[in-house]
Amino acid sequence: MADHVSGIDKDAPFSMITEPLRFHFVPLLFASICFSVGISIARYIWLSPALLLFGLFLCGIVSLVAAYKESKVSSLPLGVVFLLLGAVCAEIAPRPDPQTQLVQLADGTQRTIEGTVIRLGPMRRIESTLPFSDKPREEQSQQVQIAVTSIFSEAGTKREVTGGLSLTLYAPSDAVLPAITCADTVRATVTMRQPERYLDPGVWDEREYMLNEGIGAFGNGKPAGFTIISKTAYASPRCRLHTIQLNASSRLLAFADDQESSSKLPSFFRLNHEDATMLAAMLTGDRSYLSRGVRTGFERTGSFHLLVVSGMHLAIFAGLIFFIAKAVRVPRIPATSTTILLAFFYALFTGYGQPVQRSFWMIALFLLGRLLWRERNALNAIAFAALALLVMKPQALFDAGFQMTLLSVLAIAGIAAPIAEKTFAPYLAALRDPWLLAIDPTLPPRVAQFRVSLRLIVEHTRLLAGRRAANCIPFLLRISLRSVELLLISVIVELVMSLPMALYFHRITAVALPVNFVVIPLLGILLPSAILTLLAVLIVPVAAFVPAAITTSVLHAVLWTVHLFAATMSSDLRTPTPSIAAIICWMICSAFAIWIVRANRFAIAIAISSLAIAASIVLLPHRLLYRHDALEITTIDVGQGDSLLVVTPDGKTLLIDAGGIAGTSADSKFDMGEDVVSQMLWARGIRRLDAVAITHAHADHIGGMPTVLENFRPRELWIGCNPNSPAYDRLMRETEVLGIKTLRKMAGDSFHFGSVDIHVLSPARGYIPKTSPSNDDSLVLRVSFGATSALLEGDAEAPSEASMVALGNLRSDLLKVGHHGSKTSTTSGFLGAVSPSYAVISVGQRNYYGHPKLETLEKLETANVHTYRTDLLGASTFYLDGKHVTTAGWRQVPVR
Repeated sequence: MADHVSGIDKDAPFSMITEPLRFHFVPLLFASICFSVGISIARYIWLSPALLLFGLFLCGIVSLVAAYKESKVSSLPLGVVFLLLGAVCAEIAPRPDPQTQLVQLADGTQRTIEGTVIRLGPMRRIESTLPFSDKPREEQSQQVQIAVTSIFSEAGTKREVTGGLSLTLYAPSDAVLPAITCADTVRATVTMRQPERYLDPGVWDEREYMLNEGIGAFGNGKPAGFTIISKTAYASPRCRLHTIQLNASSRLLAFADDQESSSKLPSFFRLNHEDATMLAAMLTGDRSYLSRGVRTGFERTGSFHLLVVSGMHLAIFAGLIFFIAKAVRVPRIPATSTTILLAFFYALFTGYGQPVQRSFWMIALFLLGRLLWRERNALNAIAFAALALLVMKPQALFDAGFQMTLLSVLAIAGIAAPIAEKTFAPYLAALRDPWLLAIDPTLPPRVAQFRVSLRLIVEHTRLLAGRRAANCIPFLLRISLRSVELLLISVIVELVMSLPMALYFHRITAVALPVNFVVIPLLGILLPSAILTLLAVLIVPVAAFVPAAITTSVLHAVLWTVHLFAATMSSDLRTPTPSIAAIICWMICSAFAIWIVRANRFAIAIAISSLAIAASIVLLPHRLLYRHDALEITTIDVGQGDSLLVVTPDGKTLLIDAGGIAGTSADSKFDMGEDVVSQMLWARGIRRLDAVAITHAHADHIGGMPTVLENFRPRELWIGCNPNSPAYDRLMRETEVLGIKTLRKMAGDSFHFGSVDIHVLSPARGYIPKTSPSNDDSLVLRVSFGATSALLEGDAEAPSEASMVALGNLRSDLLKVGHHGSKTSTTSGFLGAVSPSYAVISVGQRNYYGHPKLETLEKLETANVHTYRTDLLGASTFYLDGKHVTTAGWRQVPVR
């Protein structure tokens, strides 16, 4: 009997004791906070490891003396000890290999390399386009990661070079790709390049990320230039695991393709190819099959974590194993050991990524604590897991995934759990074994009375409605309280996640609450049935259609919910980067909520109000920072393309072009408008643009514009005279859908834009474009403020420049050089007519066209023009105050 009574408390949800938050109750939380502060200090300030160790030694002595003499003040020196430990760990942590030799050789030229295959991607059929072409072509591709050991020079000399190469093999759709396996020694002729790096504020640094992943260069090659020198039976465990993942994903996709073509089941129960790509991401962690279109709906609704392997998936998996173990009456120790072991193997199978690692350690700590009959202090367990992970990898503190995982569990354990303990959790626990009378005396009076009342209601209902209906009452009550629990967790987590969602994804997840409320219970059904489907596909494919039908029906219900909410306008609200002041206020309000929720009876309302204030501070619009006495023109680094931001002295914003990438596959996950231009605008605090302009319809100018229009909903779109093309026509249709006013601008037009004057110099009235977009279609603007002006000429070439010279009045202080510094633009006559003091060239690093041309640079130098280049300096800002021009360059925070 005693075992049953004690079991009520141990298995109840939210069974922690709600105590005031004092650091001596949660010492590991205090230690992890100090440790994190030390890591943060070391990130921005170099500290000598020797000096840190000396300080650590002194503080350790002070801590011991304080603990012996006066324990009440010992926490202060102990906190300094953990702070210094954090700084020491950050300073001595290994840095990623810069792979200098390989990076220097990744200059866009063709080279022959040798190395060992360390990872394989799936063979895929893709549609790609050539630069400045809208005609797609079908190809096969496969990604191969190679640990490079040597590179051959043009003379055939072998040179030892170490580093990681991510090679993509391309072949015609009817060709046969080589049968590559892990650990093969290979030789390949490849065109190598460095990972892209856009030097704009707020833009993700792919180069740094890939170096952390061990990759120093990207490469393209053809099967004809790829040779397998030798094969070996040995492969690294990581490579073997990835091969298992790949095989499982391929088998699942093949099963889906077969079922889609042969099954007679209704489409709602039939697994198709797109469904299989989502299940592969959800079960194996293989995201390589996910297209951008599939990801978008989940991203808009703040539910992308449901689509891919995350901590939640591992928690559900471990919970399922533990539930089965309890159901078959496995003793505690074997049940706990089995759950931890299987959870570890599943984490390995999914790639053992950071979110899964964190979740695994949290689950292991919780189960071990439960096994040892110790009081479960979730905040201590969370802090211990965070501390252990930060000791192993201090830089994880600045990883978005780490922060979001940590904030999620803190929100649940630190705020939602105490609220539940003070309200409905005791009643939910009391619903277990309601007919076991011996439990009642061990419970608080109000909870015991609830059990007595419940039994009375059930007895009376039996007389009126029968035994079956009456016995449903406890079950319905349990479902209702579980729904309240889920709603509470969803609300608290969404409020706490407002900062990382705004900071890293720039999204206001207005519909995340209802989506998660519906989808998370379905995920509890979907994940077990999907695992069963995958096992059946791998072991007994003939019998897989039964679990596949169940899995597919639940998955389609999830997709229907996500797509329903994603289609609403409120699902796609975007927000700029929060200010430092807003971030600090959010941290204060969130910490206050965790502390106050354990206090008096009004604590719940105060805590929720504090979280709501924190979310509001982060998400409410804040003023754009700009100079009130100058016109700002910023060149955005978009690689080989154009994009400029104009901000007037009265705060009106104009974006001219949005860059783009030509020659990529149709299912590319990279979008210049989303991943570069929008990020830069959000980093500037821009929520909405007043106007956008497109100079002409080439892909490197309008490729990113559709996303920019969707994200920033400008009031006006300015165009010149452009011929029809698929990309341009799609852009015009989107403009109509979004209700953006389109204005055609031609040479001779003059108008005010805020406090500045704009004169249109090209295209000339009566200009007739060619049948396809060309550089001379460019809309050329001269923007003036006081006695200073800038001439922004897009890609205008010599004929257009001659027409502008004939018009006259071109004198400008700043020139945006035409056509990326090509020799077809910036003629001597045009440069003399403009006579700028400053010039800026928007150009990509090591681009295929050799821009900017040497003769153009020589012309600018001869004319004594101070020239800026985005490939060398990144985004550069020019301020025109009406009398003078001053410059400022953006720089990313250096990361050592």
